[in-house]
Amino acid sequence: MEAIRRQGGAGVSEVKYNSEPDIVFDLVGRKWILGVKLGETIPILKSAFIQYHRHKDESKIDHGILLFLPEGARSVKATESAVAKAVSEKKCTCLIDTPDLKVELKEITFPRLLAQIVQEIYPKLERRESKGYSLDTVIRLLGQHVSEIMQNTKLTDNEMYQVIIDEKLLTGLGNHKQETSVEIARFLASYILLSQILFLRLFTSTRPGILPPYEKKGKITPHWLRTAFTHVLDINYKPIFSLDVLDAIPENYIQDTFDLIWGLEIERIRYELPGRLFHELMPKPIRKMLAAFYTRPPAADVLARLTVENSDDLIFDCACGSGTILVSAYRRKLELFHDEGHEGNPHKRFCEEEIFGADIMPFAVHLTSANLASMNPETTLEVTEVIQGDSLGLSEGGIYHTGVQTSLLPQTKRGYTMKGELHDVDLKKVNVILMNPPFTKVERGIRKYVNMERFGPVCGNEVGLWGHFIALANGFLKDNGIFGGVIPISILRGRESEKIRNFVFSNWTILYVLKPTFNYGFSEWSEYRDVLLICRKGISPEGHRVKFALVKKDLRKITRKDVGYIGNQLENNDSLRTRELDIESFSINELLKRKANLMWFCGVVDYHHREKLVSFISRFSDVLSPPPKDYFREGYRPVPKGVSSFMFLTQNLHPCRIEEAFLFFNSKDETDGSVKAQSLLKVKYTIEKNALLPSLRTGTGIDTFDITEKLDYVARTPYKELETVLKACGFKKPKHFNWVKYWSGVKQELSDVTTKIVTLRRINPYSPNTHLTAFFSKKPFSTSNVLNVVREDDENTAKAFCALLNSIVFLSQFFLLKEETTGRYIDIRFYDFYEMNIFPEKTKVKVLASVFDKFSHQRFPSLKQQLDKDFDARYDAFWLETKKKQKTLFSTSSKASPSKARLDFDIAVCKALGINVTEDELLEIYKVLVQEMIVTKGLARD
Repeated sequence: MEAIRRQGGAGVSEVKYNSEPDIVFDLVGRKWILGVKLGETIPILKSAFIQYHRHKDESKIDHGILLFLPEGARSVKATESAVAKAVSEKKCTCLIDTPDLKVELKEITFPRLLAQIVQEIYPKLERRESKGYSLDTVIRLLGQHVSEIMQNTKLTDNEMYQVIIDEKLLTGLGNHKQETSVEIARFLASYILLSQILFLRLFTSTRPGILPPYEKKGKITPHWLRTAFTHVLDINYKPIFSLDVLDAIPENYIQDTFDLIWGLEIERIRYELPGRLFHELMPKPIRKMLAAFYTRPPAADVLARLTVENSDDLIFDCACGSGTILVSAYRRKLELFHDEGHEGNPHKRFCEEEIFGADIMPFAVHLTSANLASMNPETTLEVTEVIQGDSLGLSEGGIYHTGVQTSLLPQTKRGYTMKGELHDVDLKKVNVILMNPPFTKVERGIRKYVNMERFGPVCGNEVGLWGHFIALANGFLKDNGIFGGVIPISILRGRESEKIRNFVFSNWTILYVLKPTFNYGFSEWSEYRDVLLICRKGISPEGHRVKFALVKKDLRKITRKDVGYIGNQLENNDSLRTRELDIESFSINELLKRKANLMWFCGVVDYHHREKLVSFISRFSDVLSPPPKDYFREGYRPVPKGVSSFMFLTQNLHPCRIEEAFLFFNSKDETDGSVKAQSLLKVKYTIEKNALLPSLRTGTGIDTFDITEKLDYVARTPYKELETVLKACGFKKPKHFNWVKYWSGVKQELSDVTTKIVTLRRINPYSPNTHLTAFFSKKPFSTSNVLNVVREDDENTAKAFCALLNSIVFLSQFFLLKEETTGRYIDIRFYDFYEMNIFPEKTKVKVLASVFDKFSHQRFPSLKQQLDKDFDARYDAFWLETKKKQKTLFSTSSKASPSKARLDFDIAVCKALGINVTEDELLEIYKVLVQEMIVTKGLARD
């Protein structure tokens, strides 16, 4: 109170509301109420906000401050001087609440806060500037509230069934056990209550007379709320209010939900909130159960910005989910409506005639309809054009009896208007198809729930659901219509997606491909990387160029201004290099030549990197070419599950090599006739060598090219102690398993994969245990399927190829073409090698083999340390700087510090190929690869 007086406050007094003390004072000609709390956690913030809102209503004081002292303030001595010092000096969090302006401040002392009110906020109040609480603040408070409701919600079996919709469908698509349905139902029930009260606030913000009189001043009871809902139902919006979960929610949480939403004045961010709310509030465990990965709202905005060209465009999202993309399309149409000089309110036209959606989950229909309606709740809608059903069964020109559901239960195929009357959706060809289709893989049994036969001939039978949705989109697009989708990055490469990729090239004109570099993808929470793919229906015109863009800003921090910037730059620039956005365009003919792996055009985090790598690689085009056809095959695949335990004996060269091995041995325990192996349980076994073949179970932990003395073993026939080992490793023999047939098959398979050279099939380049990418042995061996077999009989050619596969020539192409589906672990497919110039011409074989011999027993550090001995320090420094919004990877003068072994070896390889490469040129390439690795290694789920 004394601090307030010192800053010019007057009439300072302590007042109790509902037994809780607040401070009331006058400042800048206004009366303020101040609440003070200890702690700055979200639960404390939410509880204090609700309490403040009630005190505000009781006191009729409409200016307020909520002050949150740091947790450490609890340890302040209970003396006047110590308390005064803490109040003056400790940095706090605060919320400032006025009728026009809502402000959240952090890391500010209380005296400075009061001074800021006088100097900065007061002038804004005088000018009647208006601003609500930030979206992040609203989401944090609502998220905490939903979490608390879930913990205290009890559902009857009937209530749970009604909320969950169709248990079998939910279980199948979410790939989770039925017992988790209770938790999902609690979340959905909590969200339904929240969304109903939120919509009530939006609706009554322009029609306050709709609300019934309070039964008791300020008291919100289930009965009062039902009456309020009924008043809105008398107008329309049955799909929003038809589900009644009020009896399942404790009454005090109903009151808290109402007070929280009324206090936050949700209507101030009504355009930002829909589409964000549902998936932002979904707890992580529920998200995992539902496999629910929704489009980031900024990504949806970018998608709409690049696809919706006119305010009267017909839009269709055939996997509408929570409605995020359709909300973005609505906002883009509204923006264009005003830009085109139209007057009036297009809300009914947009929602009733021009925006279509479909989803297999009835709850998604509810969400989408509610989100579209909330764009302008004061305008009465009769219908929304949202279908519940399997989108892959829809056809243009069909009449579908679904539309908006009156409940979330798919009890009927009939649809309803916003008043609950029957309504048919007339699907027609549209100008724009937008989607973030399910990425579900075929092997997850999805065929039981959706139609995957119809488009099989178009997209193939190996591609995930997303490929079928692309084929579906083609049927609904008008000629010259626009497709925009959040699509797995595997659309750009690979055998499984080859057929649908060919379809896109043959039938559509690719306009833009956008890839994020600081996030896994444009879908929230997912670890599967994706891109934005924007195409126009129709064959590419002669000379067409495709624009690829790297979005180099954290997608969670993209603003509406950024969305406009990205759209404008893509429309007006063929090439661009900026701190947060790179653009490069390539002719359609260039893309067709590399159609098998389009990562060549965007497989980097910065286009400066690509320019340097492509320039370097091109220098070797006269002396290197792709490998011969059928040069690779998969190693021995140990089946059935569990046979690896008794089949492989792993040589203990490093602790990392035996982490997943049941049997291992040390070289000193090997004799001419047997191998003394032991298990991780310290039990020892003597295994005769005539039952074994040299093998390589894993390349992990091997740091030399030549592995002749570092080979593992694999059983080719039963050995004497097999029965004992089988019991120890717990191998469970499958039904109808035939040992004679098994060993006969093993003998043939091991013979088929005998080789002297192998490459890694799956690589984690950031691991301290990854050293090299290819290995050679003077004696033949039979490798496991974690490596690729190279079919090369000539020893010198094998050595030469091994040298090249470990060189900077390979690494440069690998980082350009690498798979990016799941982040750190990278599969190297056969077809990746065929896209690389990595096989030597005959005149270079002998000299390259000599390089191999020279370095064959050289020990190489981990790959990341080879390229830069300071890799870990640079990695930590970069991500620390990134959090401070400093995005520079290296200063311009900073060079990589490679290991001597790496530098000497690469210089020798380049010299052997007759290419004059200087040390400084190699250092520049190392630096590029290190920068690429730093960014990619740092990617994490939200």
